[in-house]
Parts: sequence; C-alpha cells; structure tokens
Amino acid sequence: MVESATLKRRLISVIAIAMSCFHLYTGVFGVFEVAIQTGMHLTFAMALIMLVRPTEAPAFLSPAAGRIAARVFDIAIAIMALAPMAFRFLNLDYLTSGRFEFVTPVTPLEAVMGLALIVAILELCRRETGWPLAGIIVVVLAYPFIPGLPWIFKHSGYTLGQSVDAQYLTLAGIFGLPLSASAEYIILFIIFGAFLERSGLGKLIMDVTVGLVGRFRGGPAKVAVLASALHGTISGSAPANVLTVGVLTIPMMKRLGYPAYMAGAIEAAASTGGIIMPPVMGSVAFIMAQFVGVPYGTIALYAVIPAFLYFFGIFLTVHWSALRHNIGGLPEEELPDWRATLRANWHTLLPLIVLVYMMMGGYSAQYSVTWAIGGCIVSSWLRKHTRMGVPEILQALENGAKGALMVAIATAAAGMIVGVFELTGISLKFTQVATLIVNSLFIGLVVTMIVTIILGMGVPPSASYIVQVAVTIPMLQVFLKNGGMPGGTAVIVTHFFVMYYSALAVLTPPDALASVAAAGVAQSPFLKTGIHATRVAFVAFVVPFMFVYNPALLTLGTMPEIAEAVVMAMLGITAISISFEGYLLRQLSLLERLIAFASGASFIFSGTQSNILGFSLGGLFLLIHLRPWKAALTKKTA
Repeated sequence: MVESATLKRRLISVIAIAMSCFHLYTGVFGVFEVAIQTGMHLTFAMALIMLVRPTEAPAFLSPAAGRIAARVFDIAIAIMALAPMAFRFLNLDYLTSGRFEFVTPVTPLEAVMGLALIVAILELCRRETGWPLAGIIVVVLAYPFIPGLPWIFKHSGYTLGQSVDAQYLTLAGIFGLPLSASAEYIILFIIFGAFLERSGLGKLIMDVTVGLVGRFRGGPAKVAVLASALHGTISGSAPANVLTVGVLTIPMMKRLGYPAYMAGAIEAAASTGGIIMPPVMGSVAFIMAQFVGVPYGTIALYAVIPAFLYFFGIFLTVHWSALRHNIGGLPEEELPDWRATLRANWHTLLPLIVLVYMMMGGYSAQYSVTWAIGGCIVSSWLRKHTRMGVPEILQALENGAKGALMVAIATAAAGMIVGVFELTGISLKFTQVATLIVNSLFIGLVVTMIVTIILGMGVPPSASYIVQVAVTIPMLQVFLKNGGMPGGTAVIVTHFFVMYYSALAVLTPPDALASVAAAGVAQSPFLKTGIHATRVAFVAFVVPFMFVYNPALLTLGTMPEIAEAVVMAMLGITAISISFEGYLLRQLSLLERLIAFASGASFIFSGTQSNILGFSLGGLFLLIHLRPWKAALTKKTA
C-alpha cells in the first residue's frame, strides 16, 4: 500500500511537470494549432484530476466492496475521458478539414465518443469544482432535446448528432474559446504565480504591508486589504488569497479585538478583489481577450482603475469600522522591519518588471510570461536564501500544473453551455425579448447584476463569466448601444460589468467560496461571515455602475476625463462607505447616513447635474455632522 501511494505521487508529479513543460515550450516557440493545443491541455488536466481526486468509496458498501466499486468507476471514467481524446488526435486531419460542421453525418462511433467525453468532463468538473457548475451544465445540455417549451425557450428539437457535433467534433463547445484561453494563456500565468510564490515574493508582500500599515488603527485589517491586493497579482484566486494571506491576518485581527466572523469577513472581502486585480485577474482577462478580440495587455490596463476603486472602498470601510470599534494597531515589537525585508528580497520583484516590460514592448502574453518565469529562476540566484535549485524548480512546475486544473476543467465544461446557446440561438431570443420588456438601462444593469451573481454562486469566476457571455452580455450591449454608447466601448463595458459581478459571486452566500475559506481560518459561522463580508464589500458593488455611466474609469477617454472620473468615483465611494459603516468623526444618525448615501449615489451617474447634487448633499451632510463638534469646541474655548 505504501509503495502504491508513493508510485501514485510520483506519477502525479511526472504528469504535472510534463504538463507545465509542454505549455512552457509553446510559450517560447508558439502554440500548436488549436485542436492540438486544447486537446493536450485537456488530456493532461483530466489525467491529473483523476489521480489527484479519485472517487471516494460508497458508504453503503463494505470497505472492501467500496474500494473495488470506486476503482472500477475511476477506470470507467478514465476510459471515457482518454479514449475520445485519442480518437480526436488520430482523426485530426479529418475533423479539421475533411468534414463539414452540421452537414457531414455523425457516425455511431463519433456519437459514442462524444457522449463519453461529455460525461467524463461533467464528473471531473464535479470533483474539482463541486455540484453547482456540473448541475447547471446538465440542465443546459438537456435543453436541445426538449422541444415545445413555452415562450422564448420553444424550439423544434435537435438530434443527438447535432449536439455531439457542436460539443465534440468542432472547435466550439468543449474545445471552444474558453478552453483555448486556458490552454494558451491562463496556465502560463498560473505557473508564473507558482514560481513567484516559491521565489519569496509572498513573504516580501506580507512583511512590507505589515510594516507599512500594521501600526495604524485596525492595522491587521488594513494589512489584509493591502496584502490581498498585492497577492492578487500573483494568484488571482480568492480562496487562495484567503489561505495565504488570511492565515496571518485573521489571527492578528482576532487578537486585537475583532470578532471572529468580522475578521474572516474582512479577509474574504479583500481576497475577492484579487480576482479583478491585474495581471492574472482570476484568469478571466485571458478569456475576455478571446471573446472581445482585444489584446490581453489592453484588458489588464482597463482593469487597473476598477481594481483600485474596489480596494479603496474596502480600505475605507475597514478604517471607519476600526474607528467605530476603537480598534488600534499592532504593537511596535510585532512590526517587521519592512525596509530590511525589502533590501533582502527586492530581487523577487524583477520577474514582474520583466513581464510588464516585454508586454509593453509588444511581445505576446505567452512569450512574455514564459520569459518572466525564467526570470524567477535567475533572479532567485541573486540571494542565497531565495536560490532555487532543481527540486524547487520541479516543485514549482508541479504546483503550477495542479493550480491550473480547476480552470482547465471548468472552461471545458462551461464551453458546453456556450455550445448549446450557439446551437439553439437562445441567447439571441433572450436579448430580443429582454430589450422589449426592459426599457431602462439602470433596471437592465440591476437585472444583469442579480442574474450574474446567482449563476456565479459556487462556480469559478472564469466559468461564471463564460456563461454570461451567452446569457446576459448580448442583452446588456443592446441596452448600451440604444443609449448612445459607441459599439466598441459598449462591448468592453459590458464584459467588464459582468466580469466584476462574476468575481463578487464568490463572496456572497449561500455558495461563497471565499467566505467558506475565511470562515474556516477564522473558526467562525460561515453564513454570518459571508453576510458580513458582503456588507464590507457592498461599496464595491457600485463600482461597475460607475464605469458603465462613465467609461473613462476603464481608461476609455482623455487624461482629463479619466482624472475627473476617478476623483468623482472616489468621492462617491467615500460617501457610501461612511453611510454603510455609520461612522466618521462620531456615530452617524439615520438622517446623516441617508444623506451620505444619497450624496455617494449621485456620483454614480456621470454628468454635471449629478455631480453638483452629490457635492450639495455632501456639504449638507458635513454641515449636520460637524455642528455638534463646533458647538463643543466653542463651549470649551469660552
């Protein structure tokens, strides 16, 4: 048994390292044709998931029978996953150039292979991401086979051959744009994150942030915000941020007086921002680049200001909360010497500089990040305590491949949803009906926000975003174009709007992945932690509305327009954060909170009149809020 477990671990390591090396090769020498690139990527990922997450023995059987049943099931899934991939590779020329999509009849063997792969992907998706995404896909896959449905869902029915054609035999469905983005871009950046973490950048981030802001009011909470923002540039995953940054910040917050649920909530809210933080952005940026047709570097540039506004709002909320609860900072003796850490580990920042320099120089994202990975190894040799040898390099390669598994299987699975929507044309019908029923942009935005958050619960942000590409984004683009927004701008704005709320879905109960991880670290009730995390991040929920009404926040404008938009947005976020936390110089009355919120909300809508209203209400709020202080000072002077 021990030898078997050791052999399995070695096999996992070999496959994971081979997967990373394959993608690093394509990063340097260029990707293969799409069918080969996505096929190899998915084959590696499925093989690893089957080894890393084997089937658990059924509880209703005896231990011996349960082990046998689990092993038989795993063998069956392995055959159903790998045989169809082998069939595609062996018949690649025929599939790509010898047959015509939806014209050439699907053979019985092709149908069996397609069905087998669909079932295998659904099962492996369930193991890696849980039931929500797999359940949604099962419902969507059943839709083409149910004719006569009411309203916009009505259709005449589709054959099994048509569905298999769309999902398996073409470069749509399973092998469409989502999986292509994972195979060409995302995995390389995940490998890059694994190398950065191994090189010591994570320690640099924590020591510098604790040293800079740990001494101030609510110090550990502010450390959580700042460190999660910086760590998000490496991981792009909310649960990963929680389990990396939160294991240090949550105990510090609890020690200074934060209730456990509040400490977990603050870290969950801060860690969620890592999904929208360039350059990784929870892998969504690469998928968005594929759908929108805009270079990845441009997408990352668009994301800078919204990411800043997100963390600005969280930071202010944490600050007012610390004032209201009179929570101080860390003792001086617990503060690390961040200057010494920076001097000793500054070289770990060099790979990020290499990445930015090469991408700004016009090199592709794949080529740039591959050389940045090499930069991690070379820069680590500049200091003895960070030096990476062969074992460390192999471990980083293994960790990178393992870190890409969820995205790989989720994009393959979510691609099937896109395939169904393209096959049936339901997204076009949905858009036409929605634009007839909803004649208000604001209501359309609210509906899109709610649908995105609901469909994103328990689902990785990248998969949630892919679903919205087929469901809500076409509808929202029509709303914006009807409102007079240029077509190109409308495309960018709608994709960012949906991406933002796909990220926030991992924070909101009932299926809040970030809150689950934070509650586990804080040892607090999950639901209470999740609800409070949503409250802490509520200010961030208004940011997408701001850049819809003022696209300059996505740098879609002149420098004066962008500067004005940022200032107005910061004023609005400040007012709303004060309103929700109920504190500035003292506790706010209900009237003060309402006026502050109205002032902040006015800044959401771009325009001279709304800005004047925001300033007027803000002045009224300050006048009311400062009167007791003025009276107290006058009395004391007398």
